[in-house]
Amino acid sequence: MYILYLDESGNPDDPSDRHFVLAGAAVFERVVHFLTRSLDEVQAKHLPGLEPIDFHAAEIRSGRGFWRGVEKEKREAIVQDVTTAIADANHPGVVLFAAVIEKNERLYGEEAVKHATEEVCRRFDIFLTKRYQEHDDPQRGLIVFAESSYEKRARIWVRGFRELGTRWGAINNLCDIPYFAQARETRLLQVADTIAHGAFLLYERRNASIMRSLVRRFDQRDGILHGLVHVTSNKDTCECPRCSSNRSRTTSGRGSRHHRHRLSRRAPEPANPGAAWGRRAAR
Repeated sequence: MYILYLDESGNPDDPSDRHFVLAGAAVFERVVHFLTRSLDEVQAKHLPGLEPIDFHAAEIRSGRGFWRGVEKEKREAIVQDVTTAIADANHPGVVLFAAVIEKNERLYGEEAVKHATEEVCRRFDIFLTKRYQEHDDPQRGLIVFAESSYEKRARIWVRGFRELGTRWGAINNLCDIPYFAQARETRLLQVADTIAHGAFLLYERRNASIMRSLVRRFDQRDGILHGLVHVTSNKDTCECPRCSSNRSRTTSGRGSRHHRHRLSRRAPEPANPGAAWGRRAAR
């Protein structure tokens, strides 16, 4: 079983945020323990002897709450080490997904959240289908959301996706209704928080400091980042990793090789589409 841990970034109701992000990591059941331990080791390295601390990326970077008393250099090192733990996690035991919604008059507020939820559920279901079709690895999926104001509606939406399908077709591989938890209760939702915040920084502020090393961990086939969805009206000109990977695939033709992956330790190193966009963003 793969468990998809999801969190959001950006306020869907605030016009000052141009984007809303729903993102996280699908983690194979036997890998949950090891990724959790990796984040525990980050805390032990930088803040030994304390009770478990919630790694909430926005709070760490801005120095809010507990982090107000932690020097900036240490906070930056913690974010970097958490990001590295995700980037270096078992492959394909950890696979990333994100839906980035560029808000407009139609996709705003609850509609933006629903559209992002539908996109991520669909991509996760396709990933599970491909595990069976291409790797003879039948797996079911379960979704765990970080608690939010849209919790009750998200539960209804996902149930509807399972029973009635999405606008693109049926969802076949989810084994149960979604579950909701507080991020402080599990390191895996803190992983999801880091991914969501990193995607928000990249698209909202052109800051690639977190996403630079995570892009290769999104679900991808034939050079396309299927696990990263960018809903925008400017797909033909957008140079983000997702949009540029799609155009690169269109111009270069379909790849012909298929590889069988089991639970090896590290993800392959594919080309990094949109890398120039990320480098400009980091300046």
